Amino acid sequence: MMLNNLPVITLSSPGPIAFQFFNLSIRWYGIFIALGFLIGYFIAETLAKKNNLNLNSFSNLIFFILIFSIIFARLYFVFLSWDYFKSHINEIPKIWLGGQSIHGGILGAVIGALIYSKISKISFYKYIDIIAVAAPLGQAIGRWGNFFNNEAFGKPAYDWIIRLYIPFEFRPEQFLNVEYFHPAFLYESFFDLLIFIFLYNKYFTWKEKPGKIFWTYLLCYSVIRFFLEFLRVDSLYIFGNIPVAQVVSVLVLVLALVFLLRSK
Repeated sequence: MMLNNLPVITLSSPGPIAFQFFNLSIRWYGIFIALGFLIGYFIAETLAKKNNLNLNSFSNLIFFILIFSIIFARLYFVFLSWDYFKSHINEIPKIWLGGQSIHGGILGAVIGALIYSKISKISFYKYIDIIAVAAPLGQAIGRWGNFFNNEAFGKPAYDWIIRLYIPFEFRPEQFLNVEYFHPAFLYESFFDLLIFIFLYNKYFTWKEKPGKIFWTYLLCYSVIRFFLEFLRVDSLYIFGNIPVAQVVSVLVLVLALVFLLRSK
């Protein structure tokens, strides 16, 4: 199909299940989340070695961050979707079905890092800066799990060069007769990748300014997420029709700006 003489690219999920292992269904969502974590870990560990940081402390810190980020990412989503989960309590621990919030995950990661850095008496910023370099790459990879789950998509794509086919059962009620939507997950994945490239290139210039990488990451991601929320149709809302992610993005952006300006 052509659109204004340009080829239209149509994406369509083959389904959430990658393969069956005996009676266990292995989901693409879990595969991409794990892949994003492992690649991000490898990048961060490489930077830690180059900076002669204690690898024992680094590995323990990552463990704390992993546990806290998974818990908070789910709890944040459950809290904002309580109208559904209060009648489906048994689904709360089923994170493999999707339903985790990146803002909750970031909050959990920071809390876990703060706790471990206090316990071990290590520099919070030296380690979290390294993790902040790798985090957007992990997010860029992990977002493809949303593609296979038919989630995190945008508004209908009537006249657009790239579109995402969404099966009937996954369409929002107001768009049941619409087949193609904006692949919001892809847009975020692309911009997350740009953040990673930018921070990785800046790391060795900024590493003598502890915290600059971390707060710049939060600032950049907040800007991207704020504008993408105008496009998404699956946002969680507060005060009626204001996306929670936009409110949080603005708060984090302001906080990041304050810390970056103070550091100067």
